[in-house]
Amino acid sequence: MRFWILENISLHGKGLEKNMEDRWITDWEPSNRFPLYTRANAGEILPNPISPLGWDLVWETGVSRGWADGCHRWGTFTPDETDPDRPDYVSCFGGYVYLNAGLIRLQGVRSPGMSAEAMDAAFLGNHPDVPPYVSQEGDERPDLTAKIEETSAWVMSLEELPNELTEDREKILSIRDRRPDLDSMSELELVEHARSMTPVIREFFEPYYVYGTASATGPTILGQLCGEIDPALPGRLISGLGGIDSAPPSYAMWELSRQVNDSSDITSAFDEGISGLQERLATSVDGEALLSDLAQFLSEHGARGPTEWDAASETWEVKPESVLAAIDAMRHADETLSPANRHAKAVADREAAEAEVRTIFDGNDEAIGALELGLRTARVLVPGRERTKLTAMMTIHEIRLPIYELGRRMAERGVLDTPRDIWLLRNAELEEFINDPESMTEAIRERRKEFSALSDLQDPFIINGEVPPLSEWAQRKLSVEPAEAGEELPGVPGSPGVVTGRARVITDPGDPRGLEPGEILVAPITDPSWTPLFIPAAGVVVEVGAPLSHSVIVSREFGIPCVTGILDAASKITDGAIISINGSTGTVTIAELPE
Repeated sequence: MRFWILENISLHGKGLEKNMEDRWITDWEPSNRFPLYTRANAGEILPNPISPLGWDLVWETGVSRGWADGCHRWGTFTPDETDPDRPDYVSCFGGYVYLNAGLIRLQGVRSPGMSAEAMDAAFLGNHPDVPPYVSQEGDERPDLTAKIEETSAWVMSLEELPNELTEDREKILSIRDRRPDLDSMSELELVEHARSMTPVIREFFEPYYVYGTASATGPTILGQLCGEIDPALPGRLISGLGGIDSAPPSYAMWELSRQVNDSSDITSAFDEGISGLQERLATSVDGEALLSDLAQFLSEHGARGPTEWDAASETWEVKPESVLAAIDAMRHADETLSPANRHAKAVADREAAEAEVRTIFDGNDEAIGALELGLRTARVLVPGRERTKLTAMMTIHEIRLPIYELGRRMAERGVLDTPRDIWLLRNAELEEFINDPESMTEAIRERRKEFSALSDLQDPFIINGEVPPLSEWAQRKLSVEPAEAGEELPGVPGSPGVVTGRARVITDPGDPRGLEPGEILVAPITDPSWTPLFIPAAGVVVEVGAPLSHSVIVSREFGIPCVTGILDAASKITDGAIISINGSTGTVTIAELPE
C-alpha cells in the first residue's frame, strides 16, 4: 500500500495529482528542538487516524495554536520557543495525532516540585521505547518557574468556577442558537461558515488546556495525603462531585427510556430493533412524542459522540440511531440504577469518606488544611475541565454540521459514495472540489483506500526525531490470546469499588446489543458517547485511560467501579466471562470462563 502527499490540485479535470511518498498527506515534520513525541493520552481521545479535513479545520490551526496560548498563559513556555505557524505541542504522523513528549518533560523541569522523570512516569510509564531525558541549554528557566508558581497560587485560590468559563459557554450557545439555515446556504457558504469556527476553536482550547492542567491539583493532593492509608480513599473523595458536563445526557436519556417503558406502542417498536425504528415510531402518537423529545435532546446534546475530537465523527446529531441504541440498553434497567440514584449513592460515599479522613487526621491541622485544599480544588476544577471540554466540542460541532451538509449534497449527486467522504479532502482543496467535484471522485475513492489502510498500521508509541516510513510500520495485531480463568490483569485504578459480574464486551457504543443491567462493560476506549451505557452497568473496564479520563470521571460521578489501562481488554476478556474488578487497585480477575 502506497501513501502520498498532495502537491497540488489540477484545474483541468485531472483530479488530485499525487506525489508518491511513504508518508501521509497531513503529516508534519518533527521539531528539531523538541523531537520526542508520544501517542500517550492522544491515543485515548483519537485512537484512529484523524480525517484530513478534521485535522486541517480543527487541529492544525485551532487546537495547536490554542494549546500554545494555554502553555503561554500557564507560564511553562514562551512564544519564541516553538514554531508560531505549526506549534510543536501536537503533531500528525501517519495520520495519527501525537503529543510532544519533549515539551511535556520540559513542563516538569520548569514546574516547582516536578521533574522530567516525574512527567515521564505520569504520561509514558515504563515503556521500553522511551529514551532517558538529557538536559539541554535553556531547559531550566527560573523566570518561567516563578510564573508557574504564580499560576499555581491562583489555581489553589479558586473557590468556584471563574466567570470566563460561563462567558465562553454563553458564547458558544449563542453561536449554536444563531446557526444559519444550512439547507439554504450555498456550497461555498457552508465551507466559509465552517472555516469561521477555527479561530473560535483556538480561543476555547486555551482555557481547556489551562483548566485541564489545573484539574490534576485536587486529585494529586488527595492522593498524596490519603493514598497510603487506603488506596480507595482518594477516588472516593472525588466521587459524586456534581456539575460534570458529561453527565446530563445520561439523565436525559434515562427519561427517554422511561417513556419507552411507559408505552406499549413504543416498547413494541423498540423490540423490533434499531433498524427502521424512527419510521416505526412515527406511526403512533406516543412514538411521535418520543421523536419530538429526541429532537430536543439532539439539539441540546448532539455535539457528543464517539471520537468527537475528530470533526468527521458521526456524533449523536449526525447519527441519531446511536442515541436510540443507548436508550434501548437503558430501558431494561430498573429505577435503582437511575443516574439520580447512582449519583446519590456516590455522594453519600464521598461524604462518608470525608468523615473517615477527618477522623483519621483529627488534631492534625496541617493535614486537615491539605484535605480542605484538595477537596475544594477538585470540586472546582474537575468540573471546570469538563466544562471547557464541552465548550470545545460544541464548537467543533459547528464545523462538523456544515461540512456534513456539503457531503450530503455531493453524495446525493453521486459525486461522493457517502457524506463522510467529504472529510477526506484538505481545506485547500474545497473550492476546487465545489467548482468541479466530478473530476475528483476517483481520486477521493483512492484516498479513502489509503486512509483506511492507515488504521491497519500499529502507530509507534514513541517517535524520536525521525518518523519511520509508513512501509516500515508494523501491522496491528489481528488477534490476542484470551485470558485464562484465574488470571489477573493489571491496570490503572479508576473509580473505587469492587464488583463481580458477567463481562459484556462492546466495541461500538452505537451497537450495545447484549448489555444487560448488572453486567460489567468492557470497552476498548470510552468517551461521552459511551456514558449512557455506564448507567445499567455494574462496572467498567477500559483498555486505555488516564486518572482524569472520561471513563474515570463519569464512573466516579455515578459511583461505578472502573479500571482502565487493561491492555487489549476487549480481546483478552472473553465476552460472557465472570470477572471481578477492583477499581481501587486497578486489577481485573477472570473468575470463570463461559461454557
